[in-house]
Amino acid sequence: MPGKRNLSEVLLKGAVASIAGGLAIKLLWEAGQRTLVAENRRVPSPTTDVVRTLAARKGMALTPSQEQAAAGAIYGATMLAYGALYGIVQSRFRPDPVAHGLLLAGIMYAANFPSFGALPRLGILPSPREQTAEETAIPIVAQAAYGLVTAYVFHALDRDRDALSHESFPPLPFLPPSRAMGQNLPP
Repeated sequence: MPGKRNLSEVLLKGAVASIAGGLAIKLLWEAGQRTLVAENRRVPSPTTDVVRTLAARKGMALTPSQEQAAAGAIYGATMLAYGALYGIVQSRFRPDPVAHGLLLAGIMYAANFPSFGALPRLGILPSPREQTAEETAIPIVAQAAYGLVTAYVFHALDRDRDALSHESFPPLPFLPPSRAMGQNLPP
């Protein structure tokens, strides 16, 4: 049956796609922090700051390598979970992949960055009202990139080309139209 996938395949594809999306977040976050934010206001890694904050609240002293390891584990696990969720929803309900990726990015943003989000509530980042326009834009752009990269990678990993419509993906600007998203390529 076209479009039918087993759960483990969907989870794996979603996880891989989300890890790629997570890399996009990291790259855009770091680039934005280095180029747009004053040095005294930079937040190199919100996940590392979450680990530091939670450890301090528990009275724990962590070495920098322990902080990095914990932050990497939390970030990786979060990306895997979001990717699994993306894969399941995408394979079962077949929403427009780009819209679905951006919706997931919006949910991730809403959970973490607004005044009611986890990062301002933990004291990691100020509320968007207290940030410059550039500081506010960095997570928005990074999360949107996550959604788009996750959608594109999931689609690229999906062998069942009939299940997802090529029309829902705009051509990639750096590829000729005939090569974008595998169009006109052998299976």
